[in-house]
Amino acid sequence: MQQSVGRHLFFQPNCLEQSLTLLWLLQTRGIAAQLRVGARKEEGRFEAHAWVERKGEVLSEAGDNHLHFVPFDGPLVSMETQTP
Repeated sequence: MQQSVGRHLFFQPNCLEQSLTLLWLLQTRGIAAQLRVGARKEEGRFEAHAWVERKGEVLSEAGDNHLHFVPFDGPLVSMETQTP
């Protein structure tokens, strides 16, 4: 879903912008999900990547790009549904 929307924009959002948008969309529908951020050092450069997970499943990307990054412990943002 996220990639198909991004293809129709006049700018190319980065992984953090895409993940935050997806997280917000899920929250508005009452779906609990977590923002995950990972890092790696590649050829002397620090790189980071963001993705969205729900129950351990990655929702924000089709491939396994997130596997190349070491995630920070625990979700950075958790948008859990509230029950009255």
